[in-house]
Amino acid sequence: MPPPEEVPGHPDYRFTLANERTLLAWLRTALALVAGGVAVATYAPDLGVRWGSAAVAFALVLIGLGVALAGYRRWRANEAAIRGGLPLPGSWLMPIVAGALASVVVVVAVLVGIEVLNR
Repeated sequence: MPPPEEVPGHPDYRFTLANERTLLAWLRTALALVAGGVAVATYAPDLGVRWGSAAVAFALVLIGLGVALAGYRRWRANEAAIRGGLPLPGSWLMPIVAGALASVVVVVAVLVGIEVLNR
């Protein structure tokens, strides 16, 4: 099948569609983080210390909100670059999300350790 003819001055539609799929992936990640926060609050009510599960749940929900907003912002910047024929902007999203999740994992590990030692 031959590729569709491109409208002059309009970017290839495949780039725009790929950018939309990437946004949807970020939104799925955000939704999973929020669902994880709800699950921690529901199924691990006193993780290590009395406030442990609430802190972890709150952190996961906030990270999920941040991922959704940052994913949208990244989508807008990429879309502008695609339409302008410019290089895609660099992203700070991955290192920030990875660092935030690593911090939550460390906190969960400490709280699980406290929980195990208190038994």
